[in-house]
Amino acid sequence: MLTLVPYRRNRALVQRPVNTLFNDSFFRSFFDMSDAVGNVGFRVDVREEDNRFILEAELPGVNEDQINLTVDEGTLKISADTTTNTEENTDNYCYRERRVGHMERRFSLENIKEEDIKADYKNGILTIELPKAQPEPQKIERRIAINGIQPKIEEAEAAK
Repeated sequence: MLTLVPYRRNRALVQRPVNTLFNDSFFRSFFDMSDAVGNVGFRVDVREEDNRFILEAELPGVNEDQINLTVDEGTLKISADTTTNTEENTDNYCYRERRVGHMERRFSLENIKEEDIKADYKNGILTIELPKAQPEPQKIERRIAINGIQPKIEEAEAAK
């Protein structure tokens, strides 16, 4: 279970707090998109079974064709691009709202059979089956003879 953990980039270099007018709590609510996609993009549950992990990602309101699921260099990437348009017209009142967003999470696939990964999307839940790879048998240490060097007496007698 310790191998299937979220992959995080070093965000400290990218996100530097800046004291600006838009950092004020009054303005922050206008620019904050966390109510639409959550603070981390989307929530994920991981459950371990005997021979596999089951990863469930909550993607409510996201169409199946907006989801990208890729495996590259031992990393599973789940991403989705969302677009929402809302418009209301009533007596003397016009309301329009547009939201565009990108959500992404990455997971390490150590000890997972990458070629056997399966996914299903139903009712806003992306379910990914991650079959465990069989552990490689432990290799036994063996001694390698070096040409030109005579074996020790103990080893020569043991070989007889």
